[in-house]
Amino acid sequence: MGNETKILFVSDIHGSEVVFRKALNAAKMFSVDYLILGGDIVSKDFALYLKKGNSIYLGEKEISLDEIEKAYKNSGLAPLFFESKDELEEFHSNQQFRREKILDFIQGQIDSWIKIFEEKTKNTKFKTIWNTGNDDPLEVDSYLERYGIKVAENEFIEINDLVMVSSGYVNPTPWNTYRELPESTLYNRLMDKITKLENPEFAIFNFHAPPYNTKLDIANVNNKNIHVGSQTIRELIEKYQPLLGLHGHIHESPNTDKIGNTTIVNPGSNYKDGILNYALIVIRKESKGFGRAYIKKFEVKSVILGRG
Repeated sequence: MGNETKILFVSDIHGSEVVFRKALNAAKMFSVDYLILGGDIVSKDFALYLKKGNSIYLGEKEISLDEIEKAYKNSGLAPLFFESKDELEEFHSNQQFRREKILDFIQGQIDSWIKIFEEKTKNTKFKTIWNTGNDDPLEVDSYLERYGIKVAENEFIEINDLVMVSSGYVNPTPWNTYRELPESTLYNRLMDKITKLENPEFAIFNFHAPPYNTKLDIANVNNKNIHVGSQTIRELIEKYQPLLGLHGHIHESPNTDKIGNTTIVNPGSNYKDGILNYALIVIRKESKGFGRAYIKKFEVKSVILGRG
């Protein structure tokens, strides 16, 4: 790895197998040291299909398995199949049944993706760091951990003398997703991690929500572009000045920005179109001296946002 570390950062793939495969291919193509999956990994959108004999229907429209599979792999639109109208009605009316049906699918999705991951990362040198986001059910952590994957949310991860702290929790949204917290609670949760850092300026904050009032958090709400990021995350970046902030969540706001000395990045997302959005980041490390006179310095040498 030497004095430069190359990172491919990807977020918000939301169950698109095409985008997941592209991320693994890109990590290999760019010869990165780390692939970081920044959250919102699994499907969040579900299509409800009713079986009638040998036919399958979406509403009143008959649809083929090939069409279903193509939509799922490209856009992450997850297919749920029902044997009868009564079962479909129970999905709508019974919260526990709905939850079990969705989690059963997601567990199978992860099982499938781990096989893809293991196959495509054979004989590769890059390390993959997985984190969850607000649209990932809490059970996703344990599904990944069954395969020996330590979810970044629960870890302090060393990246060439930098320490990465992570959180997939976000400030409140209109959609009441799985990992949302009031700003005050989010502040306490993140502070519990940050105060354990010996040198926060030598840290990477991998926080799914972007900081408020930046180029990374602009969303279109009621035909107006407004800032929707986390005020807590902005405050903590301003206070502790980590080297780098890695963010996602707001798909339509791919960009880079600065808060003081901190470079912040959101690659954005076009998962519904099967398009990979990514940030290719190079961090340079300089060190000199020895013993008590040893000094190390880091800089973000370059950030390239791309898609394909």
